[in-house]
Amino acid sequence: MVGKNWKQYFDFSAIEKNRTNGLCKLCHRNYKDKSGVFSNFLKHLKRQHPLEYNQVFNSEHEYFTEDRNGIEDGHEAIDLTNIKEKENRIILSITKNLIIRCNLPLNLVEKPAFRDFMKECSLKYRPVSTKRLKHDIIPSLKSVVLTRIHEKLNTVDHVTLTVDIWSDRRCRSFIGITCHFIDQNINLQAYLIDFLRLKSLHTSENIQQMTDEVLERFNIKKKVFKIVTDNASSMIKAYKFGLSFDAENIEVDEKNQLMLENDLMIEDFEEHFEPDNLQMVNMSSSDFDEKEDSSPVRLSCFAHTLQLCIRDGLKNVPYISKVLEKCQILGKCSNQSSKIADVLEEINKHISKMNITRWNSEYMLMKSILSIGKSDLDSIVKLMDNPVTFLNNDFTILEEVVDILQPFNEISIKCQSDTIVTVSIVVPAIVHCITHLLEIRKKLSFCTKLVEQLHISIDKRFSGIIHRLNLVNVEIYEPFNDPLYFMATVLDPSFKFYWLRDLNLPINNENRLKQNIIQLIVDEISQDSTLPSPKA
Repeated sequence: MVGKNWKQYFDFSAIEKNRTNGLCKLCHRNYKDKSGVFSNFLKHLKRQHPLEYNQVFNSEHEYFTEDRNGIEDGHEAIDLTNIKEKENRIILSITKNLIIRCNLPLNLVEKPAFRDFMKECSLKYRPVSTKRLKHDIIPSLKSVVLTRIHEKLNTVDHVTLTVDIWSDRRCRSFIGITCHFIDQNINLQAYLIDFLRLKSLHTSENIQQMTDEVLERFNIKKKVFKIVTDNASSMIKAYKFGLSFDAENIEVDEKNQLMLENDLMIEDFEEHFEPDNLQMVNMSSSDFDEKEDSSPVRLSCFAHTLQLCIRDGLKNVPYISKVLEKCQILGKCSNQSSKIADVLEEINKHISKMNITRWNSEYMLMKSILSIGKSDLDSIVKLMDNPVTFLNNDFTILEEVVDILQPFNEISIKCQSDTIVTVSIVVPAIVHCITHLLEIRKKLSFCTKLVEQLHISIDKRFSGIIHRLNLVNVEIYEPFNDPLYFMATVLDPSFKFYWLRDLNLPINNENRLKQNIIQLIVDEISQDSTLPSPKA
Protein backbone atom coordinates (compact mmCIF):
# COMPACT_ATOMS: atom_id res chain seq x y z
CA MET A 1 0.00 0.00 0.00
CA VAL A 2 1.04 3.68 -0.27
CA GLY A 3 1.75 4.09 3.45
CA LYS A 4 3.92 1.00 3.37
CA ASN A 5 5.98 2.00 0.30
CA TRP A 6 6.97 5.54 1.27
CA LYS A 7 8.31 4.44 4.68
CA GLN A 8 11.49 3.17 3.00
CA TYR A 9 12.50 6.78 2.22
CA PHE A 10 11.89 8.06 5.74
CA ASP A 11 14.30 7.63 8.65
CA PHE A 12 12.02 6.62 11.54
CA SER A 13 14.98 5.98 13.86
CA ALA A 14 15.70 9.71 13.75
CA ILE A 15 12.11 10.44 14.72
CA GLU A 16 12.41 8.28 17.79
CA LYS A 17 15.46 10.24 18.90
CA ASN A 18 14.24 13.69 17.95
CA ARG A 19 10.56 14.19 17.10
CA THR A 20 11.21 17.73 15.84
CA ASN A 21 13.34 16.66 12.89
CA GLY A 22 12.69 14.51 9.84
CA LEU A 23 15.40 13.13 7.59
CA CYS A 24 14.96 12.13 3.93
CA LYS A 25 17.34 9.31 3.02
CA LEU A 26 17.55 10.48 -0.60
CA CYS A 27 18.81 14.01 -0.02
CA HIS A 28 19.43 14.00 3.75
CA ARG A 29 17.34 17.13 4.19
CA ASN A 30 15.45 17.87 7.38
CA TYR A 31 11.94 19.21 7.14
CA LYS A 32 8.76 19.64 9.20
CA ASP A 33 5.53 21.57 9.04
CA LYS A 34 4.39 24.21 11.50
CA SER A 35 2.65 21.70 13.76
CA GLY A 36 5.67 19.45 13.91
CA VAL A 37 3.99 16.68 11.90
CA PHE A 38 5.85 15.21 8.93
CA SER A 39 2.83 15.01 6.61
CA ASN A 40 4.60 17.07 3.92
CA PHE A 41 6.94 14.19 3.04
CA LEU A 42 4.88 13.25 -0.06
CA LYS A 43 5.08 16.80 -1.34
CA HIS A 44 8.83 16.84 -0.75
CA LEU A 45 9.22 13.50 -2.55
CA LYS A 46 7.15 14.69 -5.52
CA ARG A 47 8.96 17.99 -5.90
CA GLN A 48 12.55 17.03 -5.15
CA HIS A 49 12.62 13.39 -6.29
CA PRO A 50 10.07 12.95 -9.17
CA LEU A 51 11.70 9.79 -10.54
CA GLU A 52 11.42 7.92 -7.24
CA TYR A 53 7.95 9.33 -6.70
CA ASN A 54 6.74 7.94 -10.06
CA GLN A 55 8.27 4.53 -9.37
CA VAL A 56 6.38 4.28 -6.09
CA PHE A 57 2.99 5.58 -7.13
CA ASN A 58 2.84 4.30 -10.71
CA SER A 59 3.26 0.72 -9.51
CA GLU A 60 0.61 1.36 -6.87
CA HIS A 61 -1.76 2.71 -9.50
CA GLU A 62 -1.17 -0.37 -11.68
CA TYR A 63 -2.21 -2.58 -8.77
CA PHE A 64 -5.46 -0.74 -8.28
CA THR A 65 -6.41 -0.50 -11.94
CA GLU A 66 -5.60 -4.11 -12.78
CA ASP A 67 -8.41 -5.59 -14.86
CA ARG A 68 -9.53 -9.04 -13.73
CA ASN A 69 -12.17 -11.38 -15.18
CA GLY A 70 -12.80 -9.01 -18.09
CA ILE A 71 -14.98 -6.59 -16.06
CA GLU A 72 -13.33 -3.35 -14.96
CA ASP A 73 -14.50 -1.35 -11.99
CA GLY A 74 -15.11 1.67 -14.18
CA HIS A 75 -12.82 4.13 -12.35
CA GLU A 76 -10.58 6.45 -14.29
CA ALA A 77 -6.94 7.17 -13.44
CA ILE A 78 -6.65 9.09 -10.17
CA ASP A 79 -4.09 11.26 -8.46
CA LEU A 80 -3.00 9.20 -5.46
CA THR A 81 -1.59 12.28 -3.74
CA ASN A 82 -5.19 13.39 -3.34
CA ILE A 83 -6.01 12.00 0.10
CA LYS A 84 -9.76 11.79 -0.45
CA GLU A 85 -9.50 9.87 -3.71
CA LYS A 86 -6.85 7.60 -2.25
CA GLU A 87 -9.15 6.72 0.67
CA ASN A 88 -12.01 5.99 -1.70
CA ARG A 89 -9.75 3.79 -3.78
CA ILE A 90 -8.70 1.76 -0.73
CA ILE A 91 -12.31 1.31 0.37
CA LEU A 92 -13.24 0.26 -3.15
CA SER A 93 -10.45 -2.31 -3.21
CA ILE A 94 -11.54 -3.71 0.18
CA THR A 95 -15.10 -4.09 -1.06
CA LYS A 96 -14.21 -5.59 -4.43
CA ASN A 97 -11.36 -7.91 -3.45
CA LEU A 98 -12.14 -8.93 0.14
CA ILE A 99 -15.90 -8.67 0.56
CA ILE A 100 -16.99 -9.74 -2.93
CA ARG A 101 -14.22 -11.89 -4.41
CA CYS A 102 -13.12 -13.52 -1.14
CA ASN A 103 -16.73 -13.76 0.07
CA LEU A 104 -15.89 -12.31 3.50
CA PRO A 105 -18.65 -10.88 5.74
CA LEU A 106 -19.51 -7.20 5.56
CA ASN A 107 -18.84 -6.63 9.25
CA LEU A 108 -15.16 -7.42 8.63
CA VAL A 109 -14.49 -3.69 8.16
CA GLU A 110 -15.77 -2.93 11.68
CA LYS A 111 -13.59 -5.47 13.49
CA PRO A 112 -10.75 -3.89 15.53
CA ALA A 113 -8.13 -6.30 14.20
CA PHE A 114 -8.93 -5.39 10.59
CA ARG A 115 -8.81 -1.68 11.34
CA ASP A 116 -5.46 -2.10 13.08
CA PHE A 117 -4.18 -3.98 10.04
CA MET A 118 -5.32 -1.21 7.71
CA LYS A 119 -3.65 1.38 9.92
CA GLU A 120 -0.39 -0.52 9.52
CA CYS A 121 -0.85 -0.49 5.72
CA SER A 122 -1.94 3.12 5.47
CA LEU A 123 -1.49 5.53 8.34
CA LYS A 124 -4.23 7.78 7.02
CA TYR A 125 -6.82 5.06 6.50
CA ARG A 126 -10.25 6.15 7.70
CA PRO A 127 -12.52 3.27 8.80
CA VAL A 128 -15.65 2.57 6.79
CA SER A 129 -18.93 1.23 8.21
CA THR A 130 -20.87 -1.85 7.18
CA LYS A 131 -23.86 0.35 6.44
CA ARG A 132 -21.90 2.38 3.90
CA LEU A 133 -20.64 -0.75 2.19
CA LYS A 134 -24.14 -2.22 1.96
CA HIS A 135 -26.08 0.84 0.87
CA ASP A 136 -23.53 2.88 -1.05
CA ILE A 137 -20.39 1.15 -2.30
CA ILE A 138 -21.71 -2.30 -3.29
CA PRO A 139 -24.73 -0.86 -5.20
CA SER A 140 -22.40 1.51 -7.07
CA LEU A 141 -20.11 -1.40 -8.00
CA LYS A 142 -23.12 -3.41 -9.12
CA SER A 143 -24.27 -0.55 -11.31
CA VAL A 144 -20.86 -0.31 -12.97
CA VAL A 145 -20.68 -4.07 -13.62
CA LEU A 146 -24.23 -4.17 -15.03
CA THR A 147 -23.31 -1.36 -17.40
CA ARG A 148 -20.28 -3.31 -18.59
CA ILE A 149 -22.39 -6.43 -19.11
CA HIS A 150 -24.95 -4.43 -21.10
CA GLU A 151 -22.18 -3.11 -23.34
CA LYS A 152 -20.77 -6.60 -23.86
CA LEU A 153 -24.13 -8.15 -24.67
CA ASN A 154 -24.89 -5.43 -27.21
CA THR A 155 -21.92 -6.60 -29.28
CA VAL A 156 -22.97 -10.28 -29.62
CA ASP A 157 -25.64 -11.92 -31.77
CA HIS A 158 -26.27 -15.18 -29.90
CA VAL A 159 -26.19 -16.18 -26.24
CA THR A 160 -26.93 -19.33 -24.27
CA LEU A 161 -28.53 -19.25 -20.83
CA THR A 162 -28.37 -21.52 -17.81
CA VAL A 163 -31.20 -21.26 -15.29
CA ASP A 164 -31.35 -22.95 -11.91
CA ILE A 165 -33.13 -22.62 -8.56
CA TRP A 166 -31.51 -23.06 -5.13
CA SER A 167 -32.65 -22.95 -1.53
CA ASP A 168 -30.39 -21.75 1.28
CA ARG A 169 -30.20 -23.14 4.81
CA ARG A 170 -33.19 -21.02 5.80
CA CYS A 171 -35.21 -22.57 2.95
CA ARG A 172 -35.36 -19.31 1.00
CA SER A 173 -35.50 -19.90 -2.75
CA PHE A 174 -33.39 -18.08 -5.34
CA ILE A 175 -33.21 -18.25 -9.11
CA GLY A 176 -29.94 -17.63 -10.93
CA ILE A 177 -29.55 -16.83 -14.62
CA THR A 178 -26.14 -16.98 -16.30
CA CYS A 179 -25.30 -15.92 -19.84
CA HIS A 180 -22.63 -17.57 -22.02
CA PHE A 181 -21.25 -16.36 -25.35
CA ILE A 182 -18.11 -15.94 -27.44
CA ASP A 183 -16.95 -12.34 -27.70
CA GLN A 184 -15.39 -10.54 -30.66
CA ASN A 185 -11.92 -11.74 -29.62
CA ILE A 186 -13.10 -15.38 -29.75
CA ASN A 187 -12.89 -15.67 -25.96
CA LEU A 188 -15.42 -17.57 -23.86
CA GLN A 189 -17.46 -15.31 -21.61
CA ALA A 190 -19.82 -16.26 -18.79
CA TYR A 191 -21.74 -13.67 -16.77
CA LEU A 192 -24.21 -13.99 -13.94
CA ILE A 193 -26.79 -11.54 -15.25
CA ASP A 194 -29.19 -11.85 -12.30
CA PHE A 195 -29.74 -13.64 -9.00
CA LEU A 196 -33.28 -13.14 -7.73
CA ARG A 197 -35.27 -14.06 -4.66
CA LEU A 198 -38.05 -16.47 -5.71
CA LYS A 199 -40.87 -15.90 -3.23
CA SER A 200 -43.67 -17.32 -5.38
CA LEU A 201 -44.39 -20.97 -6.16
CA HIS A 202 -41.88 -22.79 -8.39
CA THR A 203 -44.33 -23.07 -11.28
CA SER A 204 -43.37 -22.95 -14.92
CA GLU A 205 -45.32 -19.71 -15.40
CA ASN A 206 -43.47 -17.91 -12.59
CA ILE A 207 -40.07 -19.17 -13.75
CA GLN A 208 -40.72 -18.11 -17.33
CA GLN A 209 -42.06 -14.73 -16.29
CA MET A 210 -38.96 -13.94 -14.21
CA THR A 211 -36.71 -15.07 -17.06
CA ASP A 212 -38.56 -12.87 -19.55
CA GLU A 213 -38.21 -9.84 -17.29
CA VAL A 214 -34.45 -10.32 -16.96
CA LEU A 215 -33.95 -10.84 -20.70
CA GLU A 216 -36.05 -7.80 -21.55
CA ARG A 217 -33.99 -5.72 -19.18
CA PHE A 218 -30.79 -6.74 -20.99
CA ASN A 219 -32.48 -6.66 -24.41
CA ILE A 220 -31.28 -10.16 -25.37
CA LYS A 221 -34.54 -12.09 -25.63
CA LYS A 222 -34.20 -12.44 -29.41
CA LYS A 223 -30.55 -13.46 -29.09
CA VAL A 224 -31.14 -16.57 -26.97
CA PHE A 225 -29.96 -19.70 -28.76
CA LYS A 226 -30.39 -22.37 -26.06
CA ILE A 227 -31.43 -22.56 -22.41
CA VAL A 228 -29.86 -25.23 -20.19
CA THR A 229 -31.82 -26.37 -17.12
CA ASP A 230 -32.13 -29.40 -14.88
CA ASN A 231 -34.85 -32.03 -15.32
CA ALA A 232 -37.42 -30.61 -12.89
CA SER A 233 -40.93 -30.68 -14.37
CA SER A 234 -41.41 -26.92 -13.90
CA MET A 235 -38.19 -26.16 -15.81
CA ILE A 236 -39.16 -28.48 -18.66
CA LYS A 237 -42.57 -26.89 -19.04
CA ALA A 238 -41.29 -23.32 -18.64
CA TYR A 239 -39.01 -23.44 -21.70
CA LYS A 240 -40.64 -26.22 -23.68
CA PHE A 241 -41.91 -23.88 -26.38
CA GLY A 242 -39.16 -21.32 -26.08
CA LEU A 243 -39.47 -18.08 -24.15
CA SER A 244 -43.17 -17.48 -24.84
CA PHE A 245 -46.17 -19.74 -24.44
CA ASP A 246 -48.20 -20.61 -27.52
CA ALA A 247 -51.75 -21.53 -26.59
CA GLU A 248 -52.25 -23.69 -29.67
CA ASN A 249 -49.05 -25.65 -29.08
CA ILE A 250 -49.96 -26.21 -25.44
CA GLU A 251 -53.39 -27.47 -26.43
CA VAL A 252 -51.89 -29.97 -28.89
CA ASP A 253 -49.38 -31.08 -26.28
CA GLU A 254 -52.11 -31.65 -23.70
CA LYS A 255 -53.96 -33.90 -26.14
CA ASN A 256 -50.82 -35.97 -26.65
CA GLN A 257 -50.34 -36.24 -22.91
CA LEU A 258 -53.88 -37.60 -22.48
CA MET A 259 -53.18 -40.24 -25.12
CA LEU A 260 -50.03 -41.36 -23.28
CA GLU A 261 -51.42 -41.38 -19.75
CA ASN A 262 -52.17 -45.11 -19.78
CA ASP A 263 -48.64 -45.99 -20.92
CA LEU A 264 -46.44 -43.61 -18.94
CA MET A 265 -45.79 -43.73 -15.19
CA ILE A 266 -43.85 -41.08 -13.32
CA GLU A 267 -41.83 -42.31 -10.37
CA ASP A 268 -40.31 -39.90 -7.91
CA PHE A 269 -41.60 -37.00 -9.97
CA GLU A 270 -39.11 -34.29 -9.01
CA GLU A 271 -35.93 -36.32 -8.62
CA HIS A 272 -36.38 -38.95 -11.31
CA PHE A 273 -38.44 -37.08 -13.84
CA GLU A 274 -38.15 -38.22 -17.45
CA PRO A 275 -37.93 -35.40 -20.03
CA ASP A 276 -39.85 -37.44 -22.60
CA ASN A 277 -42.91 -37.42 -20.34
CA LEU A 278 -43.53 -33.77 -21.14
CA GLN A 279 -41.82 -33.41 -24.50
CA MET A 280 -44.15 -35.34 -26.78
CA VAL A 281 -44.98 -33.06 -29.66
CA ASN A 282 -47.10 -34.06 -32.62
CA MET A 283 -44.88 -32.87 -35.44
CA SER A 284 -47.32 -34.04 -38.08
CA SER A 285 -49.94 -31.62 -36.85
CA SER A 286 -50.75 -28.73 -39.12
CA ASP A 287 -50.15 -26.34 -36.25
CA PHE A 288 -46.43 -26.96 -36.59
CA ASP A 289 -46.19 -26.86 -40.36
CA GLU A 290 -46.08 -23.11 -40.35
CA LYS A 291 -43.20 -22.95 -37.90
CA GLU A 292 -39.87 -21.96 -39.43
CA ASP A 293 -37.87 -23.59 -36.67
CA SER A 294 -39.36 -26.34 -34.54
CA SER A 295 -36.17 -27.26 -32.67
CA PRO A 296 -36.57 -26.91 -28.90
CA VAL A 297 -34.74 -24.10 -27.20
CA ARG A 298 -34.27 -26.00 -23.92
CA LEU A 299 -31.46 -28.47 -23.28
CA SER A 300 -31.22 -30.81 -20.31
CA CYS A 301 -28.25 -30.37 -17.98
CA PHE A 302 -25.85 -33.20 -18.78
CA ALA A 303 -24.34 -33.34 -15.27
CA HIS A 304 -27.77 -33.53 -13.62
CA THR A 305 -28.97 -36.24 -16.01
CA LEU A 306 -25.81 -38.27 -15.42
CA GLN A 307 -26.41 -37.92 -11.68
CA LEU A 308 -29.95 -39.32 -12.10
CA CYS A 309 -28.54 -42.30 -13.99
CA ILE A 310 -26.18 -43.13 -11.14
CA ARG A 311 -28.90 -42.73 -8.52
CA ASP A 312 -31.06 -45.11 -10.56
CA GLY A 313 -28.33 -47.72 -10.43
CA LEU A 314 -27.54 -47.37 -6.73
CA LYS A 315 -31.21 -47.38 -5.72
CA ASN A 316 -32.25 -50.42 -7.73
CA VAL A 317 -29.54 -52.79 -6.40
CA PRO A 318 -30.59 -53.88 -2.84
CA TYR A 319 -27.25 -55.21 -1.54
CA ILE A 320 -25.44 -52.04 -2.65
CA SER A 321 -28.03 -49.92 -0.85
CA LYS A 322 -27.36 -51.86 2.37
CA VAL A 323 -23.59 -51.39 2.16
CA LEU A 324 -24.08 -47.70 1.33
CA GLU A 325 -26.32 -47.32 4.37
CA LYS A 326 -23.54 -48.71 6.59
CA CYS A 327 -21.11 -46.21 5.08
CA GLN A 328 -23.53 -43.36 5.73
CA ILE A 329 -23.97 -44.36 9.39
CA LEU A 330 -20.20 -44.57 9.88
CA GLY A 331 -19.67 -41.25 8.12
CA LYS A 332 -22.23 -39.54 10.34
CA CYS A 333 -20.69 -40.98 13.54
CA SER A 334 -17.16 -40.00 12.48
CA ASN A 335 -18.23 -36.35 12.35
CA GLN A 336 -19.81 -36.50 15.81
CA SER A 337 -17.36 -38.66 17.80
CA SER A 338 -14.07 -37.25 19.09
CA LYS A 339 -12.77 -40.79 19.74
CA ILE A 340 -13.20 -41.77 16.08
CA ALA A 341 -11.67 -38.46 15.02
CA ASP A 342 -8.58 -39.18 17.16
CA VAL A 343 -8.15 -42.65 15.63
CA LEU A 344 -8.49 -41.26 12.09
CA GLU A 345 -5.89 -38.61 12.89
CA GLU A 346 -3.45 -41.26 14.17
CA ILE A 347 -3.68 -43.32 10.97
CA ASN A 348 -3.73 -40.14 8.83
CA LYS A 349 -7.09 -40.94 7.24
CA HIS A 350 -10.44 -39.20 6.99
CA ILE A 351 -14.03 -40.12 6.14
CA SER A 352 -15.73 -37.86 3.60
CA LYS A 353 -19.03 -36.22 4.43
CA MET A 354 -22.29 -36.96 2.64
CA ASN A 355 -24.04 -34.31 0.58
CA ILE A 356 -27.53 -35.22 -0.54
CA THR A 357 -27.39 -32.91 -3.57
CA ARG A 358 -24.24 -34.47 -5.06
CA TRP A 359 -24.03 -38.14 -6.00
CA ASN A 360 -20.23 -38.10 -6.03
CA SER A 361 -20.27 -37.39 -2.28
CA GLU A 362 -21.49 -40.98 -1.92
CA TYR A 363 -18.68 -42.10 -4.18
CA MET A 364 -16.09 -40.18 -2.14
CA LEU A 365 -17.58 -41.58 1.09
CA MET A 366 -17.20 -45.18 -0.12
CA LYS A 367 -13.71 -44.48 -1.47
CA SER A 368 -12.55 -42.92 1.80
CA ILE A 369 -13.86 -45.86 3.87
CA LEU A 370 -12.26 -48.33 1.48
CA SER A 371 -8.88 -46.61 1.86
CA ILE A 372 -8.86 -47.15 5.64
CA GLY A 373 -8.48 -50.93 5.46
CA LYS A 374 -10.42 -53.66 7.22
CA SER A 375 -8.32 -53.95 10.41
CA ASP A 376 -8.33 -50.19 11.14
CA LEU A 377 -11.99 -49.98 10.18
CA ASP A 378 -12.90 -52.71 12.66
CA SER A 379 -11.22 -50.77 15.47
CA ILE A 380 -13.07 -47.60 14.46
CA VAL A 381 -16.45 -49.33 14.28
CA LYS A 382 -16.03 -50.64 17.84
CA LEU A 383 -16.01 -47.03 19.10
CA MET A 384 -19.55 -46.43 17.80
CA ASP A 385 -22.52 -46.54 20.19
CA ASN A 386 -24.35 -48.82 17.77
CA PRO A 387 -21.58 -50.53 15.79
CA VAL A 388 -22.11 -51.62 12.19
CA THR A 389 -20.34 -54.65 10.82
CA PHE A 390 -18.46 -54.60 7.52
CA LEU A 391 -18.13 -58.11 6.12
CA ASN A 392 -15.50 -59.28 3.64
CA ASN A 393 -18.14 -59.25 0.91
CA ASP A 394 -18.95 -55.64 1.83
CA PHE A 395 -15.37 -54.65 1.05
CA THR A 396 -15.51 -56.49 -2.26
CA ILE A 397 -18.74 -54.66 -3.14
CA LEU A 398 -17.19 -51.31 -2.21
CA GLU A 399 -14.17 -52.00 -4.40
CA GLU A 400 -16.34 -52.94 -7.36
CA VAL A 401 -18.67 -49.95 -6.93
CA VAL A 402 -15.74 -47.53 -6.75
CA ASP A 403 -14.19 -49.05 -9.89
CA ILE A 404 -17.51 -48.84 -11.74
CA LEU A 405 -18.24 -45.23 -10.78
CA GLN A 406 -14.74 -43.80 -11.17
CA PRO A 407 -15.20 -42.65 -14.81
CA PHE A 408 -18.57 -41.11 -13.91
CA ASN A 409 -16.91 -39.10 -11.15
CA GLU A 410 -14.15 -37.88 -13.47
CA ILE A 411 -16.70 -36.81 -16.08
CA SER A 412 -18.78 -34.96 -13.47
CA ILE A 413 -15.72 -33.01 -12.32
CA LYS A 414 -14.77 -32.21 -15.92
CA CYS A 415 -18.25 -30.84 -16.61
CA GLN A 416 -17.93 -28.36 -13.74
CA SER A 417 -15.26 -26.39 -15.56
CA ASP A 418 -15.93 -22.69 -16.11
CA THR A 419 -13.16 -21.96 -18.58
CA ILE A 420 -13.65 -24.58 -21.32
CA VAL A 421 -16.49 -25.67 -23.57
CA THR A 422 -18.28 -28.69 -22.08
CA VAL A 423 -21.05 -29.36 -24.61
CA SER A 424 -18.55 -31.19 -26.82
CA ILE A 425 -17.79 -33.60 -23.95
CA VAL A 426 -21.31 -35.07 -23.83
CA VAL A 427 -21.11 -37.60 -26.69
CA PRO A 428 -17.54 -38.83 -25.95
CA ALA A 429 -18.48 -39.11 -22.26
CA ILE A 430 -21.53 -41.28 -23.02
CA VAL A 431 -19.47 -43.47 -25.37
CA HIS A 432 -16.76 -43.83 -22.74
CA CYS A 433 -19.29 -44.78 -20.03
CA ILE A 434 -20.90 -47.41 -22.25
CA THR A 435 -17.62 -49.03 -23.24
CA HIS A 436 -16.40 -48.88 -19.65
CA LEU A 437 -19.51 -50.72 -18.43
CA LEU A 438 -19.11 -53.39 -21.11
CA GLU A 439 -15.46 -53.99 -20.24
CA ILE A 440 -15.72 -53.98 -16.46
CA ARG A 441 -18.71 -56.28 -16.33
CA LYS A 442 -16.47 -59.26 -17.08
CA LYS A 443 -14.34 -58.56 -13.97
CA LEU A 444 -17.16 -58.27 -11.40
CA SER A 445 -18.32 -60.78 -8.81
CA PHE A 446 -21.24 -59.01 -7.12
CA CYS A 447 -22.09 -55.77 -8.94
CA THR A 448 -23.13 -57.00 -12.39
CA LYS A 449 -26.67 -55.84 -11.65
CA LEU A 450 -25.39 -52.32 -10.98
CA VAL A 451 -23.78 -52.32 -14.42
CA GLU A 452 -27.05 -53.49 -15.98
CA GLN A 453 -29.05 -50.79 -14.21
CA LEU A 454 -26.60 -48.07 -15.23
CA HIS A 455 -26.70 -49.26 -18.82
CA ILE A 456 -30.51 -49.27 -18.86
CA SER A 457 -30.68 -45.81 -17.30
CA ILE A 458 -28.18 -44.35 -19.79
CA ASP A 459 -30.10 -45.84 -22.71
CA LYS A 460 -33.30 -44.32 -21.35
CA ARG A 461 -32.15 -40.87 -20.24
CA PHE A 462 -29.80 -40.31 -23.20
CA SER A 463 -31.93 -42.10 -25.79
CA GLY A 464 -31.45 -39.38 -28.41
CA ILE A 465 -27.66 -39.82 -28.39
CA ILE A 466 -27.85 -43.63 -28.17
CA HIS A 467 -30.19 -43.84 -31.15
CA ARG A 468 -27.95 -41.64 -33.31
CA LEU A 469 -24.98 -43.82 -32.41
CA ASN A 470 -26.95 -46.89 -33.45
CA LEU A 471 -28.09 -45.19 -36.70
CA VAL A 472 -31.72 -45.23 -35.56
CA ASN A 473 -34.18 -42.44 -36.31
CA VAL A 474 -34.45 -39.98 -33.43
CA GLU A 475 -37.87 -38.72 -32.38
CA ILE A 476 -38.50 -35.13 -31.33
CA TYR A 477 -39.67 -36.11 -27.84
CA GLU A 478 -36.56 -38.11 -26.95
CA PRO A 479 -34.15 -36.63 -24.37
CA PHE A 480 -30.84 -35.36 -25.75
CA ASN A 481 -32.19 -35.56 -29.29
CA ASP A 482 -30.60 -32.28 -30.35
CA PRO A 483 -27.93 -32.79 -33.07
CA LEU A 484 -25.96 -29.99 -31.40
CA TYR A 485 -24.13 -32.52 -29.20
CA PHE A 486 -22.68 -34.40 -32.18
CA MET A 487 -21.85 -31.26 -34.15
CA ALA A 488 -20.03 -29.68 -31.20
CA THR A 489 -18.01 -32.86 -30.61
CA VAL A 490 -16.82 -33.19 -34.20
CA LEU A 491 -16.00 -29.48 -34.49
CA ASP A 492 -13.96 -29.60 -31.26
CA PRO A 493 -10.28 -30.24 -32.21
CA SER A 494 -9.85 -32.23 -28.99
CA PHE A 495 -12.34 -34.90 -30.11
CA LYS A 496 -13.16 -34.78 -33.84
CA PHE A 497 -13.98 -38.43 -34.71
CA TYR A 498 -11.45 -39.99 -32.31
CA TRP A 499 -14.16 -41.17 -29.90
CA LEU A 500 -15.59 -43.50 -32.59
CA ARG A 501 -12.72 -45.90 -32.00
CA ASP A 502 -14.15 -46.90 -28.61
CA LEU A 503 -17.37 -48.10 -30.24
CA ASN A 504 -15.58 -50.70 -32.39
CA LEU A 505 -18.21 -50.33 -35.12
CA PRO A 506 -18.00 -52.12 -38.45
CA ILE A 507 -16.37 -49.99 -41.13
CA ASN A 508 -19.64 -49.44 -43.02
CA ASN A 509 -21.52 -48.36 -39.90
CA GLU A 510 -18.71 -46.06 -38.82
CA ASN A 511 -18.63 -44.37 -42.23
CA ARG A 512 -22.42 -43.98 -42.21
CA LEU A 513 -22.29 -42.38 -38.75
CA LYS A 514 -19.56 -39.99 -39.86
CA GLN A 515 -21.53 -39.04 -42.96
CA ASN A 516 -24.68 -38.44 -40.91
CA ILE A 517 -22.84 -36.11 -38.53
CA ILE A 518 -21.22 -34.20 -41.38
CA GLN A 519 -24.64 -33.82 -42.99
CA LEU A 520 -26.02 -32.43 -39.71
CA ILE A 521 -23.31 -29.76 -39.77
CA VAL A 522 -23.96 -28.90 -43.42
CA ASP A 523 -27.71 -28.61 -42.78
CA GLU A 524 -27.11 -26.36 -39.79
CA ILE A 525 -24.81 -24.09 -41.79
CA SER A 526 -27.35 -23.89 -44.64
CA GLN A 527 -30.15 -23.09 -42.23
CA ASP A 528 -28.12 -20.48 -40.38
CA SER A 529 -27.09 -18.71 -43.58
CA THR A 530 -30.74 -18.15 -44.52
CA LEU A 531 -31.72 -16.61 -41.18
CA PRO A 532 -31.29 -12.87 -40.48
CA SER A 533 -29.06 -11.82 -37.59
CA PRO A 534 -30.99 -10.96 -34.42
CA LYS A 535 -31.41 -7.28 -33.74
CA ALA A 536 -30.26 -5.81 -30.49
